[in-house]
Amino acid sequence: MGQLLSQPITEKNITLVQHDHISHSIGEMQGYRLNMEDAYCDLNDTISISFRNPCSNTGNSNSNTSRLDQSGIGSGSDSSTTGQDGDMKLESTVSNGHSTVTNSSQGQQRKIPFEQNVTISVKINIYGVFDGHGGTSTSRYVSVHLPTILRRKLSRAIAKLSDTDKLKLSEALKQSNSTNDNVILSLINFPKILKDTFFKVDSMFYRAPNNNSGSTAVVVLFFQGLLIVANSGDSRCIISSSKAATKQLSFDHKPKNLGELMRIHSDGGYVSSDRVNSILALSRAFGDFNFKMHNNNNNSNFRIAQSQSSLLKKSHIELTPPEEYQVTVEPDIITHKINATDEFLVIACDGIWDCYKPHDLVNVIRHELSIGKKLPEINELILDNCISMANTITGIGFDNMTLIIVALHENIHGGLNGWYNHVKNKILDEKFGKLGH
Repeated sequence: MGQLLSQPITEKNITLVQHDHISHSIGEMQGYRLNMEDAYCDLNDTISISFRNPCSNTGNSNSNTSRLDQSGIGSGSDSSTTGQDGDMKLESTVSNGHSTVTNSSQGQQRKIPFEQNVTISVKINIYGVFDGHGGTSTSRYVSVHLPTILRRKLSRAIAKLSDTDKLKLSEALKQSNSTNDNVILSLINFPKILKDTFFKVDSMFYRAPNNNSGSTAVVVLFFQGLLIVANSGDSRCIISSSKAATKQLSFDHKPKNLGELMRIHSDGGYVSSDRVNSILALSRAFGDFNFKMHNNNNNSNFRIAQSQSSLLKKSHIELTPPEEYQVTVEPDIITHKINATDEFLVIACDGIWDCYKPHDLVNVIRHELSIGKKLPEINELILDNCISMANTITGIGFDNMTLIIVALHENIHGGLNGWYNHVKNKILDEKFGKLGH
């Protein structure tokens, strides 16, 4: 458990941030620990990329014929498209600033305005909780650099798309639905972007001073109705839906898990007392380089910024790939499409999850919302409850505590206040039936 204070530091740092599409409350408390080793990040930003419409007139003539795929997006070739049943043929002629689409089977025409230069603009949110151990340097470093690197890699991935694919993405971003979500997921490789970000930040931290500590990470990327969650370690993310249905969006990485155990043994380590080499209670983390330098080949050239596939392309393939270190930073990735029943997310360190099972925590939050409590008040209540559970026999309640509650109100009128009323009435209706609000 480490060194503890005789009396806990119960001063709380609680922050409420509101946006039109999403809002969140962050609560953190040092508790009995000598230092506050947790850190968090919250980034609200917009990615904008301009490109030339591939359907636009690029020659000297006044019109150009282009092919539309089934979603009505031009590909720039002179042909028609047949639907899945073979009964719909679409032809597109670009002229005078409009694309005229003809349904050959029905003889109908419609004009779609276009611009030669198109701008993709999408709001993104990045949330993260980082539970440090052995010091504060890792969690603080990752909380600062990871959101910046992730945003940069995401922006570059979009910029590298062909103009035709950019146009598909632009159309898909206009409305969130299952079809458009699938288009987005087919064009942007979110798992690769997140994994590359984790490896890159770990590599950067290896070259930083005071790098002798470690940290878990659970990171949530909001992208146009999609949640992409990446985690290394035992910090968690859950989502609450109707009737307190709780879905876990992360995995705990413990040394005793079979897959983790096999990797540790393969890299020359062992597990004793549920700890890597009898020391570390986690099997995935940022930092903790003593567990990543076990193989002498890695000492000569620590190249953890590259994935296994990249390493195999190099001539020096004797290096242990970063995915196979005793303690790796490679995250597990879960993608979730937000739907109308989803209410809120909880992102938290194990100081919270040691005290609450996911379903129990969701019930507490929903109960407080049903009686009119606001997110900062709920954050404070949860932190107080956790510190009150401190028990020297079980060991719970003594850790640093950090949690983020994220209200999902993009499709609810009235922003956060509208979300409060919506969720409150929804919970009361579930308990007592519709009362006619």
